[in-house]
Amino acid sequence: MSLAHADVLVTFAESPVSVIRGASLYQAGLGAKLQDGDIIKTDGGQSAQIEDGTGTLVALGPRTQLLLTARSVPQHAPAELARISMLYGWLKVSSTVIIARQQPVSIELAGLNIQPAGDGAWAVVAMATAQRIAIFSEIGDDAIEGGVPGSKSKQTLREGQYIERDADKSLRTQARPSAEFVGALPLGFRDTLVGLSSRLTSRQELAAPVRPVDYADVSDWLASDVSVRKTFVTRFAPRLRSASFRAQIDAHLDVLSEWRPILHPPPHAPAARHQGHAQALPASRKERDAAMRYEKEPPSEDIHAQ
Repeated sequence: MSLAHADVLVTFAESPVSVIRGASLYQAGLGAKLQDGDIIKTDGGQSAQIEDGTGTLVALGPRTQLLLTARSVPQHAPAELARISMLYGWLKVSSTVIIARQQPVSIELAGLNIQPAGDGAWAVVAMATAQRIAIFSEIGDDAIEGGVPGSKSKQTLREGQYIERDADKSLRTQARPSAEFVGALPLGFRDTLVGLSSRLTSRQELAAPVRPVDYADVSDWLASDVSVRKTFVTRFAPRLRSASFRAQIDAHLDVLSEWRPILHPPPHAPAARHQGHAQALPASRKERDAAMRYEKEPPSEDIHAQ
């Protein structure tokens, strides 16, 4: 398959990967087409690879979660990734395309924004846990923006250099990766990534959803610091019709404050659910839309997709 007019595809998977699209959970295998906003998850011991239409290769290690942001492109143009947000796990991104000819993909990781600092070939390896992040510049230099909370510092990670940060601590740059990082590196990340799209025999849309998402499926994303966090209210508000999902959101409003106007309209709002709707709903248009969808029918337990 030529990369011309190509989609964002799953080109390797040791087992089907989980995909959250909208507010539903899917399973995706080789050749599955991915879209803007898809959340991809691999299980323990399993890895996968994703490719876009411009030669960007994205390898996922075991127990990894990514959110994909794709650029809007003209019809019939190659699909192009704009940003990859990693919540946790292992990630390797590479491109052999001359970056000056395209807008480079960026990686969002724990408040950092990482992207190529030059125009040539590029490869970077990153890992993240709740306590620690680490980045290795394998090929080319990386421009890194961010740092400690509230900081907008910028720095360049040169080819071969390594940077790490423990929870709530400043970034530390080293001349080479730590022994711990190298020892935990997924085996497939030790070699140069190879494009696999030409070996696919077919491409297909995702099959029917397995079920609506549960709170456990998305809880880490809802509480994360990813740049698109605010969009999750609109995206997942329909799940508030599930009594269990709604109860879990309500129990975690200390870290999910943006959901409070949906579940608990301001005190001055009319008590009746379906009266004085305009006054009862939050002021922002997105919050109004989310709340309207939630209130179209009374809360109920899930009816899973067949």
